[in-house]
Amino acid sequence: MTWNDFAAGRAVDPAAFVAAAHALLESAVAAAGGGEAARADFVAGLEASLATSGPYATLRLDAGLADQGVRGELRDNAIAVSEVVLDLVRSTSGTGTPGPLDIHSNCVGYAWIPPVVERLIGEPGLHAARNLYNEWLWQLVLLRDALIPFTDPSRVRLLADADGLTRLRDARDWFTVQLMTRRIPHAAIVRFAAEAVTGGYAEGAYGFQHGGTVVLPPVALDGDLLGPAYLLGLREGTLVAEDTAYFVQGQEDGETASTLSVPARAIGDVEVVGLTDRLVPGPPVNPSGAAGPVVRTLSLVVGFDGHEWTTDLGRALRGHRYAARPAAAEATTEPGDAAAWPGCAVLRQDGQVAVPDGGVIPTGGQRALTLALLGRLRPGNVVLYTGQAVGGQRVLLDIRG
Repeated sequence: MTWNDFAAGRAVDPAAFVAAAHALLESAVAAAGGGEAARADFVAGLEASLATSGPYATLRLDAGLADQGVRGELRDNAIAVSEVVLDLVRSTSGTGTPGPLDIHSNCVGYAWIPPVVERLIGEPGLHAARNLYNEWLWQLVLLRDALIPFTDPSRVRLLADADGLTRLRDARDWFTVQLMTRRIPHAAIVRFAAEAVTGGYAEGAYGFQHGGTVVLPPVALDGDLLGPAYLLGLREGTLVAEDTAYFVQGQEDGETASTLSVPARAIGDVEVVGLTDRLVPGPPVNPSGAAGPVVRTLSLVVGFDGHEWTTDLGRALRGHRYAARPAAAEATTEPGDAAAWPGCAVLRQDGQVAVPDGGVIPTGGQRALTLALLGRLRPGNVVLYTGQAVGGQRVLLDIRG
């Protein structure tokens, strides 16, 4: 007897997955002798396994490389996702379908808290209870980890099958090793998210579309400029005709680079106008012309009064990840006599644009204009400026409204 009805493959949200896995919990409780105390101990064991610190944690994120922005985003989101999973476990009553009496568990052997050890080792005849508890724990750890890349985990629909999320075993191991031991690149986060949702991936993708949902960094979906730079958001709808497509950065080979040389202005003399914006997909491309995942580029087009400027969205998002975010001062400071540049002076240049002496570019707080500029400015000395005290020859993108 199986514990779910996911058959050969079905997209399920976390609530549906937890409800199905509840059959494993109920069967484990029954096999261990029953009772609310047993259930409470098993849920406490899950909580310890989903922690990001402590001896029972299945994903330790409390030590090493703590100063990295990407690691901080993922650590904080792992904690938030764990709470989502635990809330679902505590509130679900299951599907009402009887669970299996025993199961061959794929669990890799997570540590048990002492109350669980006492319930599952304390007397003979508990082999089935151990298997069922292990499988329940394993499936919900996989669920938590598959949701870590997403800012809105409750809305994510993961591809599950008759074995739950066991198909993600190797992908999960690869992702968590990277997360715990190195500065994890954004493409690795997207790859794991894509494998969880679509069952596949494309090298170097920064987002994807699948099943009527677009998955991109939140700032590309009208999110806050100071919000997450490495996590992924979701938006219902489509950008391309294909059901599944992966979005990659456009090629930079042979492109020109320029230095901003138009006359600077005083800060008060730069007018910021409201811009329109839209995302435009490029034609589908498969690597080396062979069969494989559909790969596309996306362009961010901003416009005003009949003029339009285009930047590659992948480069804009890279610029967003690389831009500095100094801590805000208690009292904001103005950039003084720094040179100011209109945004259009940057956008009308060819290729990447360097501003070697720094200066201020007012954006009026417009997300799309700021992203377009981040796609054109050479990364390295760009600051998302909200009034902080910033020294050196920096390019201050003033994102205050």
